[in-house]
This record gives sequence, structure tokens and C-alpha cells, in this order.
Amino acid sequence: MAFNGGSVKKKVILKGPLLTRSGYGEQARFALRSLRSREDLFEIYIQPLQWGKTSWISDMDEERVWIDETIEKTIAYIQSGGQFDMSIQVTIPNEFEKLAPINIGYTAGIETTKVAHQWIAKANEMQKIIVVSQHSKQVFQNTEYQAQDSRTGQVFTLKTQVPVDAVNYPVKSFDSLPDLELNLSTEFNFLTVAQSGPRKNLHNTIKWFIEEFRNEDVGLVVKSNISKNSLMDREKLFSDMQGFLRQQGERQCKVYLLHGDMTDEEMHSLYNSPQIHAFVSLPHGEGFGLPLFEAAYSGLPVITTGWSGQLDFLVDENGREHFYNVAFDLQQVQKEVVWDGVITADSMWAYPREQSAKQQMRACYENLNNNEISGIEHIALERYAKELAERFSAERLHEQFVNSVIGKSMLKPEPVTGISFCISTNGAKSDKTELEIKSIHKTMQSVDIPYEVIVAGNTTPFTEMGIVPVHTPEDADNGLLAKLRNNAGEVAQYDVMVFVDDDFIFPETWASRFVEYSNTQGWEVTANKILLPDGGRFWDRATMNPHKLVSYDHPSYDNNLYQTGGFWIMRKNTYEQHKWDSSIAINAEKQGKLNEDIEMSLRMHKNGVILCFDMENTVWHNDISYVEMNQLTLKKEIAEKNGFTFFPPISRNFKKVIEYVSIE
Repeated sequence: MAFNGGSVKKKVILKGPLLTRSGYGEQARFALRSLRSREDLFEIYIQPLQWGKTSWISDMDEERVWIDETIEKTIAYIQSGGQFDMSIQVTIPNEFEKLAPINIGYTAGIETTKVAHQWIAKANEMQKIIVVSQHSKQVFQNTEYQAQDSRTGQVFTLKTQVPVDAVNYPVKSFDSLPDLELNLSTEFNFLTVAQSGPRKNLHNTIKWFIEEFRNEDVGLVVKSNISKNSLMDREKLFSDMQGFLRQQGERQCKVYLLHGDMTDEEMHSLYNSPQIHAFVSLPHGEGFGLPLFEAAYSGLPVITTGWSGQLDFLVDENGREHFYNVAFDLQQVQKEVVWDGVITADSMWAYPREQSAKQQMRACYENLNNNEISGIEHIALERYAKELAERFSAERLHEQFVNSVIGKSMLKPEPVTGISFCISTNGAKSDKTELEIKSIHKTMQSVDIPYEVIVAGNTTPFTEMGIVPVHTPEDADNGLLAKLRNNAGEVAQYDVMVFVDDDFIFPETWASRFVEYSNTQGWEVTANKILLPDGGRFWDRATMNPHKLVSYDHPSYDNNLYQTGGFWIMRKNTYEQHKWDSSIAINAEKQGKLNEDIEMSLRMHKNGVILCFDMENTVWHNDISYVEMNQLTLKKEIAEKNGFTFFPPISRNFKKVIEYVSIE
């Protein structure tokens, strides 16, 4: 099963509330649209969910017809015993489950400072988590609990141990928008969109608006509901709102209630209405804040709390704010919102300050009513709306989501400023090691960056080959391979470290391809193809359990991946935090222990480091005693015992590489 270059698509089941009018429904539809943007990679199946008491969408457009047909296809496929390669589950983490070999939890995350321990435990059952904002990502990564193993009594730190990516929502665009007849009698109008409930802080938003604009010709349009957009919901909300407004006393300013199902086109017509002048929202926290986002890219000035998910789009990439920032205090959540397994009693969120909220609403109102300032304000708003449309375009965000699903690193690319090649050797393969050192010198001629070749162990045969010797033959004689790597690592001076065994060959193009890859792909640890002289594969991309070779585009976030110790590429700062375990001797598995590469891979996974891979680059393992067979790399004598009688000849490409390296 391959994402790229293969004939078989990944069978992906998308589980989520795709047909509901809810935040998670919006999230599920974004995931679906992202997957559909690459139907060359994915065969999509759907398991729809209900979401609380929210309404179901009734539109019968092309997407809805496609969803209905796919649900029918999914039911038939499951009934026939069909299996999936991957699941994407759009829900809160409590409901994550193992549905396929690769499982991705896609959640809005949390609006507070802490995720529940149940969420972390369920998240760690996934291979990856995708969230909708940097706030949610940081909360997942920063939350820790002290826990105790019920079987052993051992105390340990419970934290998220799988990769977490943040992928925002895209902007929406429409060919045309319907005309909304709002018929507002007030000259200037704020808009707020918020479900009635504690988190959105709607009562304070209305109360503070009234107190600030009590005797002025100003309105506040409140688009809201309690749970559904039904008639009963409207009547209950209207009654509650009337009672609340009566408590606010006499006033000239007006509050308008807008209730009921509205299409995306109608909501965007509301944001763009000439009778709506600014958007105000004072939540305690947002996973992302979709109405705030839609208002911002529609060109409305935004007044909101300066904390949580909305900062992803209200602050630009240079750190400049593009909103009226309401000050706040971080305090524990209210008792009535504590939700076992979701919102913990000791978590905190933002409490907007009343005086700051009033000041920012007033500042926005006065700026828009000042002839000298309003023109400048509108130009700035239009400019930033265009910036958001580019930065959060559907094409770009769909690509980001797909890249996260297939395992392409979300790290920012960093140029290579220098390479330290770290070779460990006991000197027994000196002819092969000499070829390896020559191949490094030759491939590095194609790039204009500094490098060094560090040889640790028995360095005597190579001292005249332009190396940095770390002469520790006793460690080599004792089989302390991991320690030899650390011996070399201690003297390495460049930002990239290539740990490689003493019988590899670098082709002429390796360095130029590696530099090109690093300029476009972020990574902390990476590798590439390792081919045997016959063209078969050495353990270049494999899983630990079962121990087998996997496709080169296997998702890099799978915490079952391991990388052979014979060829590791690390950023120096990553190496400093994850040095090899020097106590592990070569072939430790024969003593019932973990090999040094398995131990390192497990440690990387535990600390959230992704094992990246470049399928466009190659090194050669110069050892004819191995053969690839049935997704395994075996010694030929073992292959013979398993009935393997034909061994491929030396490949033409390997012969060419040897000839090239051997030329003086």
C-alpha cells in the first residue's frame, strides 16, 4: 500500500459528525474535502456520527449526495468483511478507538490550559493527533500527570507521546451571496456569534455592551442558539434573553436576536452586510474560533480576548496583532463547566476584563466613526483580509492536512550549514571503509558546505585520508558500537550529524540531493534508502513489531517504526538531547536485550521526534552477505535454511558506484 508511486490507494475510514451543524461537523467536512482533494491517494469510507443535540444539515448539494453514496458503500464494504488501512476520527479523544493499523485522532482540542488524563491515555493509542490550532497543540504537549502503574506500582509521568500537528481551517469563498434583509434601526451595529453557555461568555458580552452604549444609537446582533436551531430552542432562548435584558434597565441601544439554521452563504452575507460594522466575542477560550475567523477574513474589525486558538489568525506571521485585544486573567474554570474526562477542575481559562472589553469596543466604535481614521482602518482591514485569504487558502490547508495524514513533516525546513560524518569501526573492513571515506569526499564536492569525516574506534588504517580520528580501539574491541557513535558525536562540530557504519557507499549525487531535501523538508531525524549490492533493501524503513520492511512512504509518525543504526541522520541539537545509550553492546538482542537502534527509535517516539525519510536519495550497504526476502533482510545462510536458493547478481548501478568511487 503506497501513498505515492503505488497503484493501490490507502483505504481510509473517516469517522465523524459530517452531517451535523456543529464545530466538529465543520471539522469533519474539512477533513473530507482535504481527502477528496487527493483521491489519487485515498479510497474514502465514512462512518457518520451524531453530535450532541445539534441539528443535521439538510442541503442536497453535490457533496451531500457524495457523502450519502459513500456511507452506503461503507456499509456494504464492512458487511463483506472489508478492512481499512487507516482511520481518521473526528471527535473528542474519549471516543478514539483502534479501527485500523494506522489511526489518527482529529480533535478541536481544548479551550483551557490542560487536557484530561483520559484524553492523554486515549491519544497515546493513536499514531498521531491533529488539532486545529497551536493553542490546542501546546496544551496537549505541555500537560503532564504523575500516574502509577496498577500492575507494578511504579510511578511514571503520563504525557502525550505521539506526534501532534496543528492544521487550521481554510477560508471559504462564494461566487455570490444572498441579500439579507436585517432591517436594523440602529446606525452602528456590532455582531456576535455564540452558542448560549458559559464558555462563550455571552451574558457578559451583552451586559458590557449595554453598559458602554446604553444611551447611544448602537446595536448588537446576537446570532445564537441553546443546542439546536428548532422552534422550541428559539422560544426558550428568546424567553431567557428577554428576562436577562429586562434586568439591564432602560436603554436606547438595542440587542437583536438572530436564531435558526443559516447556510454558509447566509452567514458570510451577515459578515458582509453594510449594516454590520464590527465583530465582538469575549470567550473564555477557543479551540480555533471559527466565527471570529470568518469575520476577520470578511474584513470586519474584531474585538476579542487575546488568548487561545484565535491568535493563530488574529496575529500575523511577524507577530503583529490585527484585532482589538481585550485583556484577561487566567483563572480556574467555573465549577459548573467541569466535565469529567474532558474539562478538569484544576484547568484554567481566560476571564476577559470588563473595563478592557468596554474600552476596546469603544475604541473600535470611535475609530470607525472618525472620518480621518476610518479610511485608514478600512484599508488595513481589507489588506489583512486578503492576507488571510492567501495564508489560509483552501488549497494550502487541504495540502497541509494531507501532508499531516501521510506523514510529511510539518517542521520548518532548515538549511544545512555543515555535515559531520561519524563512522564507527573496528578496522576489520578497512578496504570497505576506505571506499566509504572516498565516497564521502567525492559526494561533498557537489555542494558548497563544510564537512568533516570523524572515524571512531580503530582509526590507524585511515589517518592519511583526511579524517578526524577518535582513536578508541578498546571500545571497538569490546563491541561497544553505541559508545563509538557517541565518541564521534562528542567532537562533531556541524549542525548535521550522519551516523554510519563502516561499510557504506555514498553515491555522487547523495550530498546535493540531501541539501535539496533539507531546503524543502523540515526534519530532526531522517534517513533514506539503503540498498544492498544486488539492489535489494537493507533495513532502511521497517517496523519493530512485526519486524518487517514497509513501504518508503509509510507514515513517519507511526511509533512502531524503527531506523537501522547503520545509517542515522540527526540535527546536532537533537543528538545532544538523545545520545546513543553507550552501555548497549553490538548484537544486544542475542542477550535478550534491545539493540541500540531499537532503543533509540523507542526513545525518539517517546519524546515526539518523527523519523523522517527521503525516498529520493540512496546509500549502498557494501555487504554481499545479505539478501532481501519477503519483507525481511536476512543473512544469506539464514535465507538458504528457509528455502531461498536463488540470489540476485550484483546490480549494474552498484558496480557503477564502485567504479566511480575507485577512480583516483
